Amino acid sequence: MKKTKIITAVLIASLSLICSVQGQTKTSNEQAKISTPDEALTELKDGNLRFIEGKMINTNYKEEIEQTKTDQHPHSLILSCLDSRVPPEIIFDQGIGNIFVARVAGNIEDPNVLGSMEFATKVKGTKLIVVMGHSKCGAVKGAIDNAELGNLTQLVNQIKPAITGDKSNMDLMMTETSKKNVELTIADILKNSSVISELVVEGKLKIVGAYYDITTGKVIFI
Repeated sequence: MKKTKIITAVLIASLSLICSVQGQTKTSNEQAKISTPDEALTELKDGNLRFIEGKMINTNYKEEIEQTKTDQHPHSLILSCLDSRVPPEIIFDQGIGNIFVARVAGNIEDPNVLGSMEFATKVKGTKLIVVMGHSKCGAVKGAIDNAELGNLTQLVNQIKPAITGDKSNMDLMMTETSKKNVELTIADILKNSSVISELVVEGKLKIVGAYYDITTGKVIFI
């Protein structure tokens, strides 16, 4: 009887390990399963929830490298800030190969970013673009404070049209300016890229805004 119990325990442990491994890799090739913008958006929302709850499944990087070594078809592209506290692959639990990421202080677009977006969407079939700002953004603070430093000056100048509120409540001012900057960036992307705007009109692509709270890890889509 004792021997039977030991064998049973070993089998249960083995099955648990197999299920755990399968759970870690089941979405490492998530892009192959997503065919619409709404499905891509749902996966990012689910991924952020997994991140917050500590239930991440896209962390088997060795397997993900193997799966993506010959090609890539990420379901989404995230334009986010340079801030080291805002790593899109991690906070959306997407690992390797599931998302394109473009990063620049203040999450603003320029011709290079637009060209990258056009490659992602038109050539590789990416279904969703997310422009994501975040709390306590240094670039936004620089725009509000009229920061001047080499090439940084022209960068923060691009954020200034989004400035809203007053300095009597700096936290609120930075939050609202960050969100407004996301909205203006989306408008600029659609205005300056006929490739992207046409894909949106055709329903093949969606572009949305998001705001990341660096104190909670939560992404709010706006």
